Amino acid sequence: MEVHHHPHTERKKFTHYLWEFLMLFLAVFCGFLAENFREHQVEHQREKQFMITMVEDLKSDTAIVTHAAAYWDTINNSIDSVADAIQFPLSRTDFSKAYRHLSNALNYYGFRYNDRTISQLKNSGGFRLIRQKSVANKIILYDQLNQNAMPNIADEHTTLYMQTLALRNKVFVQEITNEVYRRYGYIPPPLSANEWIDSMMQVYKVPLSAETYNTVMFEFKNSLLALRKDFTNMQWGYDHEKTQMNELIALIQDKYHLSERTLLEK
Repeated sequence: MEVHHHPHTERKKFTHYLWEFLMLFLAVFCGFLAENFREHQVEHQREKQFMITMVEDLKSDTAIVTHAAAYWDTINNSIDSVADAIQFPLSRTDFSKAYRHLSNALNYYGFRYNDRTISQLKNSGGFRLIRQKSVANKIILYDQLNQNAMPNIADEHTTLYMQTLALRNKVFVQEITNEVYRRYGYIPPPLSANEWIDSMMQVYKVPLSAETYNTVMFEFKNSLLALRKDFTNMQWGYDHEKTQMNELIALIQDKYHLSERTLLEK
C-alpha cells in the first residue's frame, strides 16, 4: 500500500503578518500625506492667485475713483457757476453764463467697484482659503462699504439729481442746451459764445408767466444748491473708498510678499 507524504509547510510567524500590515499601512499613510500635501499646495496657489487678482481689482478701482473725484470737481464748479448766474429778480440773471455751464452742471459720473475677485471668493467658498484673517476681514469691510454705504449715498444723490433735472426742463430751453452740448460737449463754452447763445434765446422762449417763471427758477436754484451740498456725502464715500483700497493693497502685498514684479509676472 502506497503512502503519500504531504510536504511540510512552515507556518509564518505573527511578526511576519504584523510587518506586512505595517508596510501596507505605511504605504497608504504616505500616499495620504502626499495627496494632502498636494491639495494644500493647490489651495495655497489658488489663495495667492486670488490675492494677486484682488490687488489688480483694487488698483484699477483706485484709478477710477481718483478720476471720478476729479471729474466731480469740474461738475461742482459748473453747479457753482449756474447758481451764481441765477439772481432775483430774474432781470439780474446772466442766462448766457447759466447756459454755458448747464450741461456740465447736470452731468453725472457714477462709480461701481470691480467685484470680480470678491464675487469668486464668495461664490466658490474661497474665503476659507485665506489664511491671513486680517486680510479676509479687510476684504469683507471693503465689500460692505460698496454693497451698503456707497449705494445708499448714490441713491440719495440720484434722487436729488432727477429732481433738479425735472426743474431744469421747466426753466431752460432744451433746444439751446442741445446746441451748446453739440458744439462743446460737457466743456463749458468760452465767454465769446455769449453772443451766439443770446441769439438763440431770442428765438426760443420759456412759455411761463413772469411770476411762475420766477417761482420755478427759485425752486430750481434751491434744488441745484441742495445737489451741490449733497456731494459732501459722495466725497466722504470716495475718500473712504481710496483709504480702504490703499490700506488693503498694502496689507495684501505685505502678508503675501507681493511685489510689483510679482504682479506683472502672474
